[in-house]
Amino acid sequence: MKLGAIGIDSSHLPEFSRRIKELHDKGETPCLVTSFYDPGDHDWPNPDDVAKWRSTTLELGAKQVASMDELLGSVDGVLVLAVNGNKHAELATPALEKGLPAFIDKPLTCDFQQAKRLLESSRKGGARVFSSSSLRFAAELEQIDRGSLGDLVAIDASGPGELNPSMPGLFHYGCHTVEMIDQIWGPGAGRVSAIETPDRHLVDIEYRDGRYARLRLERKGAWDFNATLHGTKGVHQFRVDFGPVYSRFVGTMAKFFEGGEPPASLRDIVETIGVLEAGNASAAKDGAWVEVPEVA
Repeated sequence: MKLGAIGIDSSHLPEFSRRIKELHDKGETPCLVTSFYDPGDHDWPNPDDVAKWRSTTLELGAKQVASMDELLGSVDGVLVLAVNGNKHAELATPALEKGLPAFIDKPLTCDFQQAKRLLESSRKGGARVFSSSSLRFAAELEQIDRGSLGDLVAIDASGPGELNPSMPGLFHYGCHTVEMIDQIWGPGAGRVSAIETPDRHLVDIEYRDGRYARLRLERKGAWDFNATLHGTKGVHQFRVDFGPVYSRFVGTMAKFFEGGEPPASLRDIVETIGVLEAGNASAAKDGAWVEVPEVA
């Protein structure tokens, strides 16, 4: 199964291509990234990184094509990997209109209404779309002993708060920690309060059923994802070992392209976009609570 990548200004281009190739070479998937297209106008700040990611992907055996049409005419599915989430919907639409399954890298979009339109389009037209942060597939999330915790009532979580000038505030890296807690206990965010400083974002999320999450997204601290879960019966702490995360993530991605159900609900991903957008709006208002729009 031939896959095509769209966008070269992300390390995910070689990282995902290599891992898919490893699965293919071991006979574990028919999928293989065979071509990629560079739409230009790169949003990663270091052009040397982009050049390296391109050359590495060529070394893996993928061919760079000259146009979107050439790419879409030669593949069975696409990966939208451009780093800037503002461009994802535009880059994914031609593939979806052709009926090709699409993985759209994080963040799905940087605009809630745009994300909602993607969801509605996929529901009406039957387009198969998968979008997710890799953190949803950290092994530590599967290892939570929910029976010993009882009902979860609160989560304290932290992760990197790296910024990218092409995307507003929380969208570039805040999506990882927000999606991690969504994977742990599901949707239902009601409102968000966020404070932004040069060194970090502090984000509170209040859920409609009373659950409460507090996130600290650090820009100077160690690159680390961790959380403390508070339940009615107990408390559980974990720190993500990121080493195997990409391989687990790419394994689920391959199964999706082979015809499996998207391993993350697009509806829930759209809600996380609403959370991030509300967080940015709150930070602009010095932490005032901002409502998260509901998603059907």
